[in-house]
Amino acid sequence: MAKRKHRRCLPAPDPDDVLARLRSADAGTRVKALHAVCPRGAGFVLYERLRGEIKRLQKDPDPRVRDMALHVERDACETEAVETGLDRAAEQGWRYSDADWVSTHRRRQASRYWLPR
Repeated sequence: MAKRKHRRCLPAPDPDDVLARLRSADAGTRVKALHAVCPRGAGFVLYERLRGEIKRLQKDPDPRVRDMALHVERDACETEAVETGLDRAAEQGWRYSDADWVSTHRRRQASRYWLPR
């Protein structure tokens, strides 16, 4: 049986550093910076702080940068929809059906950041 590799929850990147990389002349650097901003990995705090820059990069001349900026925005929308559903379920007293999802959600709430899947 293969061993599982455990992913570690990395600390949130420095917003000023990420902003500088988002404004880089190199498209590859901008793509990597967008990966660092993705709400599933970095949480909403960094995403919301740099949202204007992410919107600007959706019109970048490089197609890889545009695709990644759109990916970040889609992930934020999906994450927000899931959070809204969970909040609604909690308000109405519904029970969750997926125990793994519930434990991950609770850890995420405690840390303010999305944890790896």
